[in-house]
Amino acid sequence: WQCGPCAACCTGGKTGAATGRPGMLVEPLLALSWLDWLFIGVYLLVLAGVTVWVRLRPHSNTVATEDFFLGGRDVSWWAIGLSLFASNLGTDHLVGLAGAGAASGLSVGSYEWSATYTLVILGWVFVPHYLKARIFTTPEYLEKRFSPSLRTAFTWLTLASILLTKVSVTLFAGGVIMRVLFGWNIYVSVAVLLSITALYSTVGGLGAVMYTEVLQAALLFVGSFVLLYYGMQAVGGWDGLREKLPEEHFHIIHDMDHPEYPWLGVLVGMPIASIWYWCTDQVMVQRTLATREEPVAKRGTVFAGWLKISPMFTMVLPGLIAAALFPDEIGKDSNQAYVLLVIHVLPAGWIGVMVAVILCSFMASLASCFNSSSTLVTMDLYRRTYPDASEESMVWVGRLATVAMAVLSFLWVPVIDQTSSQLFLYIQSVSMIWAGPVAVVFLAAVCSERVTDASVKISAGVGVAMGVAFWLLQNMYYKQLGYSEFGDFIRNFNFLLYAIFSAVVTAVILVTCVFVEEAISGMPRAAPDDETKPLSARLTRCMYANWAAGSLILTVAVLTAIFA
Repeated sequence: WQCGPCAACCTGGKTGAATGRPGMLVEPLLALSWLDWLFIGVYLLVLAGVTVWVRLRPHSNTVATEDFFLGGRDVSWWAIGLSLFASNLGTDHLVGLAGAGAASGLSVGSYEWSATYTLVILGWVFVPHYLKARIFTTPEYLEKRFSPSLRTAFTWLTLASILLTKVSVTLFAGGVIMRVLFGWNIYVSVAVLLSITALYSTVGGLGAVMYTEVLQAALLFVGSFVLLYYGMQAVGGWDGLREKLPEEHFHIIHDMDHPEYPWLGVLVGMPIASIWYWCTDQVMVQRTLATREEPVAKRGTVFAGWLKISPMFTMVLPGLIAAALFPDEIGKDSNQAYVLLVIHVLPAGWIGVMVAVILCSFMASLASCFNSSSTLVTMDLYRRTYPDASEESMVWVGRLATVAMAVLSFLWVPVIDQTSSQLFLYIQSVSMIWAGPVAVVFLAAVCSERVTDASVKISAGVGVAMGVAFWLLQNMYYKQLGYSEFGDFIRNFNFLLYAIFSAVVTAVILVTCVFVEEAISGMPRAAPDDETKPLSARLTRCMYANWAAGSLILTVAVLTAIFA
């Protein structure tokens, strides 16, 4: 099994139940009781109630665009933390993390633990600059720091990454689960879930998205621990689980020759990918922009960091349990792991809760993508084309962009439905094209005054071009490489190690360009405007958040040592 930087799902050996293609009539694997349907109905009613409340509640001193796209910039720290947590954990994680755990053990959970200290980097290194610049989007920061052309390029790159590596995988995972649970084909599943998600995203904006994600994160957290409890009982506890699976499944650090998780890739490559995902990607960063106060954003990021410890135990570990309980089914398709536990381990009533958990994980992830896409289209494309546009017109453009993203998502379904399992591996590996260069560029932007627009364009351009060439060679033209030594090297080069290589090359080019520019001009570059001035001693004091962040890093280090 192999996975990209967000550990999203792919298919191993698709069965009819997994694909959900219209021509394959597959009966659902369970019949829900009236109690299960009651829980699902209550969840949908509460979701509607939260959306209406957010839409009607008054916002003081906010303009329409701040209200719709940034929740009025008055969102609480706990809502920011829960929203970060829920936005990340979509159905792709429920399917993918459990499936990866069933196939290869706890190692995939390293992605989740690398997010913990990356969220601290977001709160302590990036957020002070983002909030001071009063931006709506991360591409807007690049314009204020460097140039409008960089903003445009990064806007289109972000929109493409949202559609190809987030929306597509979330839709696929949701279709798989709905097919197995209810017997719906993928078109019906996606149409129903897209309609509900697009409705509350369009009506309520980021406020509705974030506060419904609070509900969804709480349900996801409680439901996943309940599933773990019943699963551990069924497998005979920790000792029973270890007796049924290979010892390698219980370690997260492996030798350098490990095909999927070499130790250097886990300890260095994963954080590089995580910096792109958590610190520069609009879907995640937008949650921290929903406040004006730096301490609030810091508390939110560190709270999310503490929550990110849990998926190792609530999503990856259930995959191991499923592998021990259902070895034949997992051997055919490991992505059934989570659903198999829900169906066969939980009592009536709790199955309905877990179906609601699955629904909310789908909606939370997709709603985040919709709202962030609408913000990018409105603030980075429409407002720049029509600078005199009214606040109300920009809100309506944002709503139309949400609807358009939902339509594009549905049109993508035939591609999802007809793809081979390998394409989803390819889609996840696509992010490695730009993860290293983008992480280096943003880190340099906030940490050094000497970085220039030209140096960023050259280094990022070379880094991304190199990533495209590597991806094409490894995933599309590998047959043309033959069985030479070079061909074997490219085919077997681990993508986490490539993230390190890409980041190092980009950084070397960036530093070289800066020195060359200074040598030609004969003087260092002038300091940027105050609102984008790089990292300095001007960091807001936040004692409790500092202690929480330090404790979080220490806790993750201890856990990593225990499971190494």
